[in-house]
Amino acid sequence: MDYFYLDIETVPNDKETYLSLSEDARKKLLNPIDSHIVAVGIKKNGGEAQVLYSADEKAILTGFWSMLSMGKQTNTPFRLVGFNIKDFDLPFLVTRSFIQDVKIQPFILKDVVDVREQLSAFKYGPTRGKLKEYAAIIGTPIIEDMDGSQVAERYWKGEHSKIQDYLKKDLELTEVLHQRMIALRITEIARW
Repeated sequence: MDYFYLDIETVPNDKETYLSLSEDARKKLLNPIDSHIVAVGIKKNGGEAQVLYSADEKAILTGFWSMLSMGKQTNTPFRLVGFNIKDFDLPFLVTRSFIQDVKIQPFILKDVVDVREQLSAFKYGPTRGKLKEYAAIIGTPIIEDMDGSQVAERYWKGEHSKIQDYLKKDLELTEVLHQRMIALRITEIARW
C-alpha cells in the first residue's frame, strides 16, 4: 500500500477585512467561500514532497486532481493521508474546484486516513492537538518560526518560499506521525 500525504495552504480573499479582524475572527474566514488555495503539497511515502504553488488557483486544482488521477492509474493501491484532512483539506479542495469549474478525481472518504481523527479514536466534537504539538510530543523537529495562522500575511509579504518550506515540513511531520500510528496499530481503528 502506498500513501500520499496531503496538505493545503489557504489565504482569505479579502486582505483588508482579514487584517482588521482579531485572530479568533480571522479563523471564520478560513472557509472555501471566503478564502482560496495558494498551495497544495503531496508527498508519497518515503519520497520527496511536491508543492503546487501559484496565484492561479485553478492551475493548482487542475494539477492536484491530475496527480491524483495518475496515482489511481498505477497498479498499486494508495490512500490519501493528512492531518484534519476530512474536515479541512478535502472539503476545501472539492468546494474550490466547484467554484473554479475544475473536474475532480472522485475518492472514497472511508479510504482517506485522517491522522487527527484516528489519534482521537474518532472522538466527536472539538479535539485538542495540532500537528506541531503531536510532532513535538514525540520529539520530531518542527519549524518554530511559522504556523498556519501566519500563512496569509507571509503570502501577502511575498514570502512564498517560506510558505512552501512550511508546507513541505508539515507533510514530513504528517508522515512521521502516520508511520508511528501504523507501528502502534492505531491506523487499524475503524469507525464501523
